[in-house]
Amino acid sequence: MATTPIVKIVQSSDGTSIYAEAVGNAQKPCIIFVHGLNLSAAAFDSLFKESRLLDIFYLESPVRYDMRGHGRSGMPSNPESYISSLFADDYAAIIRAFNIKNVVHVGWSYGCTVAADVCAHLEPNPIVGIIYMAALPYVGTIMQRVGTPTVLGFLPGLMNTTDVALNGRTKVAFIDSLFTYPDKADCNVKTSWIGQATLQPPDVANSILTREQDPTKLFEAGRDGLPMLILNGTADKQVFGDVVVQEMSPYFKDLEVHMVENGAMHSIMSFMMRSSMP
Repeated sequence: MATTPIVKIVQSSDGTSIYAEAVGNAQKPCIIFVHGLNLSAAAFDSLFKESRLLDIFYLESPVRYDMRGHGRSGMPSNPESYISSLFADDYAAIIRAFNIKNVVHVGWSYGCTVAADVCAHLEPNPIVGIIYMAALPYVGTIMQRVGTPTVLGFLPGLMNTTDVALNGRTKVAFIDSLFTYPDKADCNVKTSWIGQATLQPPDVANSILTREQDPTKLFEAGRDGLPMLILNGTADKQVFGDVVVQEMSPYFKDLEVHMVENGAMHSIMSFMMRSSMP
């Protein structure tokens, strides 16, 4: 399939610009990929720019975008710009722009939280399936349960607005923790991700990490049969995958779980793609 992206800058309800791109025919049942904290849709470059990988993973119509406060999307400085309904409005704007009907939401890490926003605020719910990759299901006290001491220890530095050196060191350490062996990670990938992280000001990180979310509608969707797949690496340094399963299994009756072994890291998609290449 063709891998030339269709790029659009869409306007959300509050005027914030959201960067989005699609490969293939987004009018087919569509997969929307949402990246993790500090990063951008460019974190999925190795998937979107490699036709062999798109074929391996049976991706005919993938879409990716930069969440507000990240990458090439707008980064408003006021906390009010990071309320749950606006994250859902961003999603709605992308769906309209690409004329998407039904969505399989593929979230990586923090990107999983957006499914809770969509379920809470969009009617009818466009999401017909959820894939959690190394998931933070939603922002709230659950972070203290699913997050490892390593990732929780990064949060003060990521949100520090007075110590530039600390903020910078923390971002590098945060990116390192995405890999099982950071010193052996692909240099181009690692430096790209560090660069993406530097784009996000610490006050924006604070708003993103402390915003309020209500998972009630997400849970209702799960009880009503919305399917969920949980993928987690057993060597993940940021997320306790078994705790994610414990947290979500009471609410999702159609739940499938795959714990990926052999050194699978928080950057689980990178691990799986590397393992799948012929």
